[in-house]
Amino acid sequence: MFVYSTDAVRAEIKYRQDKIRRDYQRPLWFLPKRAPRPPQPCAPELRARPAM
Repeated sequence: MFVYSTDAVRAEIKYRQDKIRRDYQRPLWFLPKRAPRPPQPCAPELRARPAM
């Protein structure tokens, strides 16, 4: 006869996996940086003029 129910064992496994994932998470300064996007022109005179 088992002392622990299946749900209790599954909950314990999930808790331990989440704890390991949290404890060994990489610090924020090791995460890849997003490439900066160039600013979009907002004034109409900054946009290219259509060819005549």
